[in-house]
Amino acid sequence: MLTPTAPGLLASFQEHYDDLLQFLTRRMSDRQRAADVAQETYLRLVSIDQQAVPVLHARSFIFRVAGNLAIDALRREQRIAASHDDSERAGEVACPAPAPEAALLARERLQILDQALLQLSDNARQALLLNRVDGLTQAQIAQRLGVSESMVAKYIGQALRHCRNWLKQAGVAAALVLAVAVAGWQQAPMLLADYYTGVGERQVITLADGTRVTLNSASALSVEFSDDERRVVLEAGEALFETSDDSRPFVVDTAGERVQGSAATFSVRRDGSVVLARGEAKVGAHELAITADAGTQMAWQRGKLIFNGKPLGQVLAELERYRYGRIVLSDGKLAAMEVSGVFDLDEPEALLRTLEQRYGLKVTYLPWLAVVH
Repeated sequence: MLTPTAPGLLASFQEHYDDLLQFLTRRMSDRQRAADVAQETYLRLVSIDQQAVPVLHARSFIFRVAGNLAIDALRREQRIAASHDDSERAGEVACPAPAPEAALLARERLQILDQALLQLSDNARQALLLNRVDGLTQAQIAQRLGVSESMVAKYIGQALRHCRNWLKQAGVAAALVLAVAVAGWQQAPMLLADYYTGVGERQVITLADGTRVTLNSASALSVEFSDDERRVVLEAGEALFETSDDSRPFVVDTAGERVQGSAATFSVRRDGSVVLARGEAKVGAHELAITADAGTQMAWQRGKLIFNGKPLGQVLAELERYRYGRIVLSDGKLAAMEVSGVFDLDEPEALLRTLEQRYGLKVTYLPWLAVVH
């Protein structure tokens, strides 16, 4: 029985449950199957509601999520009816497109961003859009707007700060699109960061002070240098820093942690974990020691993943960062299996093939999902 106290999307779900069930019954041509999809919709909304993601039109959003789940259920039934073995299913390739509800949330975030953009001056708004949407350089923007390149840089910085503050005030993280965990959509907060990479991409950048930064897959970095401090914010993913010699401290903010390095080479993940290869670094007031296997842990910089007797569960969790979709184990006991090897990040599926060939496992591919068993 549904309770009357559920917050947010769940309250709206309860309010419109009867209409939703009728809607799904028409789609599914069967009330029992419609009830199953309604239950699946509720579970999906629980996960979304826990993230406190603002939704502008709750009823419309819920019906779209339910409609998409109904379509998925019908297609799944058709595939099962048409296939009596695993051969066809094994040939399916995970779709790189975001889940429908993730795309809907993205449109919701765009509406919030539109409001923020309307508050900017014409030049600041145009400079930001020409740079981030059209891909124009600052020199090209300066020529189009009839201003200096330094003024363009000022416009873009001003616009980025304004949009970040606006989104934070709206209750949204400093990102345009939130990752929807239940859908497995690996989308980082990219658009409002100064530098970013997509899934499976790496990028090397040089900051104004000469510091060399390598961004890992699905990572985002914002730069906030001042006269007193060289501060960067790791908005998502992972980055490797080779800091330059400068009187100002170099600080990386991430997940509530403050990492400071001096003439150092170190990598930082969004979860706050740090690997120190050279120089001195500290997390808060805690001084870090040189990491014994820093070269192995930083091998992604060279396009490699290296595992020396790592549990399979950890290996798959790491691989997920470099490809679209989820990877799950059908049997939790397999998580402890030790895996060793050197793998090419430009071909992440090769690791899964190695698991089949070397370790006697099987991988079944479904849309947005790879099951290892």
